[in-house]
Amino acid sequence: MAKQKHAYHDHLKVVPLFAGLDEDELDEVAGCATQLDYPAGKVLMTEGGSAHEMFVVVDGEVEVTRDGEHIADLGPGSFAGEMALLTHSHRNSTVTTKTAASVLHLDGRGFTAVIRDVPSIAAKMLPIIASRVTANSEHD
Repeated sequence: MAKQKHAYHDHLKVVPLFAGLDEDELDEVAGCATQLDYPAGKVLMTEGGSAHEMFVVVDGEVEVTRDGEHIADLGPGSFAGEMALLTHSHRNSTVTTKTAASVLHLDGRGFTAVIRDVPSIAAKMLPIIASRVTANSEHD
């Protein structure tokens, strides 16, 4: 398992949310990650739905829509779902695979335990989260 967790480091480090984490912190985050492969057209999260996970795009492309309107296309190194996951609120957008895609799925319960057990991770993520809140509010 340690080898698998370490293999996720390269994918996690390109995500701004995790870019400031050290190797041990990345190991903690990787511990709640699973790589999953999806065909084009798979809905990964639905606007208004409950938040239980986030995704990091490893390969392929996903589309983000809100109220049926295109918001963004996300490719490798991009992520979605972190705001609802961290705030335990509802999804503010729908994310669908635009092409066949490989993603890292970060489990919500596992991620909550990581934040509780290693609070330095939350502290390092806070500036990124704040900028995402600002960016998301500009779309409203």
